[in-house]
Amino acid sequence: MNVLLFLTILGALATAYLIFGYIISRKVTTTQDYFLADRDLGLVPITFTLIATQLGGGMLLGTSQEAYQYGLWGILYTFSMIIGFLILGSGVAARLQSLNVSTTAQLFETVYNAPSLKKIASFLSMLTLSGLLISQMVGARALLCSIGISHVPIFTIFWLFIIVYTMTGGLKAVVWADLIQVTYIFIIFSVLFVWCLLQEPASFFSWHNLQSMQRTFAHMDTSYAALAATLVLPALFSLIEQDLAQRFFAARTKKIAAAAALCASLLLFLFALIPVYFGVKAHMLQVPLQDNASPLLPVLGLLTNKYVVIAVVCGILAAITSTADSLLCAISSNMSQDFDIHLPGITNKLISSKILTLLIGVSCLIVSFFVPSSIISIIISSYAISVVCLFVPLIFAYYNRKLPKQSALYAIVGGFIGLLLFSWYPIDMMPKEFLAIACSCIGFMIGRYWR
Repeated sequence: MNVLLFLTILGALATAYLIFGYIISRKVTTTQDYFLADRDLGLVPITFTLIATQLGGGMLLGTSQEAYQYGLWGILYTFSMIIGFLILGSGVAARLQSLNVSTTAQLFETVYNAPSLKKIASFLSMLTLSGLLISQMVGARALLCSIGISHVPIFTIFWLFIIVYTMTGGLKAVVWADLIQVTYIFIIFSVLFVWCLLQEPASFFSWHNLQSMQRTFAHMDTSYAALAATLVLPALFSLIEQDLAQRFFAARTKKIAAAAALCASLLLFLFALIPVYFGVKAHMLQVPLQDNASPLLPVLGLLTNKYVVIAVVCGILAAITSTADSLLCAISSNMSQDFDIHLPGITNKLISSKILTLLIGVSCLIVSFFVPSSIISIIISSYAISVVCLFVPLIFAYYNRKLPKQSALYAIVGGFIGLLLFSWYPIDMMPKEFLAIACSCIGFMIGRYWR
């Protein structure tokens, strides 16, 4: 691949992000505008930014990597996200839009009258979102290394550009950048997918041939419990995660919020077939991989030319950054609005929020150099703590105006203790996260009805 050409394009994109963020920032004057786009987003921007929150390293690199090893089973993680969006579109998204809060953690204060629990919930949310953000940075580093760019300064400068444009423009900049990025990603990968399909004999797609093909893959070397966690946890987390909820809070109406979730689920399902296909294709062509790397680039390099590969790499980086900027904005929202942090010498809340966004992004960038390179495992591990502790009390808070604070407290404690207990003493055929959620539910019921 022409590394110089790629770096030129990458530099141009990074500069465009920064300029775009600056232009948007000139119209952002309040923290509500900064974090919620003045609660005035329509169907198209919300649909595309919802897709962007999921269309990152896990979706493209991780899914093709799983498909390379396990065939059609590689779609499990993405299928879980699709289930989550379907549930959101069936009514949860509309409910979120009507709650009139800025973060999900604030429900612990408005519904449970427990400000201290709000801070605990916000901290857990930030912990999970930071893990997801770090996974995107890890995926970007692995991607650049796979094309021969292992220079730390290049990687660092690129991410600093992303962090700064997110810091500058807030959610508005993120949403409109997502719209452009997702459009580019859909176009480049859809064209490649259709082109490759036209090269295949029709019999390749018969049910008999698909079954025969699937037998050539390795058997899943993980337990059914781990598979269930991969399939269910992302769906459950999508119902409570701050970066998705932030989009619904910013929707103009309840109908727009619900319709955007349903549209996003359909488009994600159609797009998910693409990384699965290329992972399977790489396996069938016996494309060699090094260090358990993603097969997406190697197989496209084999099927196309260096210029197409450059366009694909730019598309993958766009997918990663479109997820990363959403996560960064959500983490900053939690920290700024739930903890009400005042930086020394800074009285303007908007400026303080921007500086916090910068500090959070730089901190995650530093941590990303010290974590392993398995993208999906980082993502699933990041989900666990928030889901087991917060899922039960938040779901009840969506549909109740007042609940006793003990129910939320016992639910959080029960989920946390359950996760620890079943991590030490696992039960076969049952994910520890499911058992921990059951403990959280028991704790909630005790707190609500036993006084």
